[in-house]
Amino acid sequence: MNQYGPGKLLENIGADATGLPFNSIFAMLLEKNHPSTPLVNSGAISACSMVKPIGNNSGKWNAIKEFIEKMCGSSVDVIDELYISESETNFNNRSITWLLKNYDRIYDDPDLSLDLYTRQCSIGITTEQLSICAGTIANCGINPVTGEKVFPYNYTSKIVSLMATVGFYEHTGNWMYNTGIPAKTGVGGGILAVMPGDFGIAVFSPGLDESGNSVKGQAAIMYIVDKLGVNVYGRR
Repeated sequence: MNQYGPGKLLENIGADATGLPFNSIFAMLLEKNHPSTPLVNSGAISACSMVKPIGNNSGKWNAIKEFIEKMCGSSVDVIDELYISESETNFNNRSITWLLKNYDRIYDDPDLSLDLYTRQCSIGITTEQLSICAGTIANCGINPVTGEKVFPYNYTSKIVSLMATVGFYEHTGNWMYNTGIPAKTGVGGGILAVMPGDFGIAVFSPGLDESGNSVKGQAAIMYIVDKLGVNVYGRR
């Protein structure tokens, strides 16, 4: 399928950590035309606009959904109620989208790009599926369940470095200091963590801290990595 792969998106968008909340408009005003990390809202909306075929909503959506399903190793679906609710209340993201357009960082129709972002954020997956995604990243792009090669092995270092620099939003530095394992959190209560070459972890608990990170999920990952004695900066 004619589309950008994850590595191409990473090359074009970059890995600048904002140090600010995931939905920060102020971060965009500071960055102006500089690349933004795809692990916060502005960069993710920009990334959605880059997916090909340009101008083709259904084609772009199929490309995104197909990639997610390859990562999970099984089919996924949008939670319609969530998608409708998010679409009706995403005023902050609308502002972000048009600021991106103003700074020439939207590469397709702005409304189409925002809709794709909102729809992919409304996909429902299980904790097991999320763990397979983590395992696929840890396994250098090969899904550990299906055996399918989802992305080239050399993309792993780029993906994991992004997780290590901005995966926990403005608390990423504290997270890496305390755990030593790159992770990506989501405001839905899920967290995906990766020890490259070894394993992936997925946890879910809906109770969030002030930055939108699962409280019990963080505690669970900290417990696991402490018991295993693993850390990307050194091992016991």
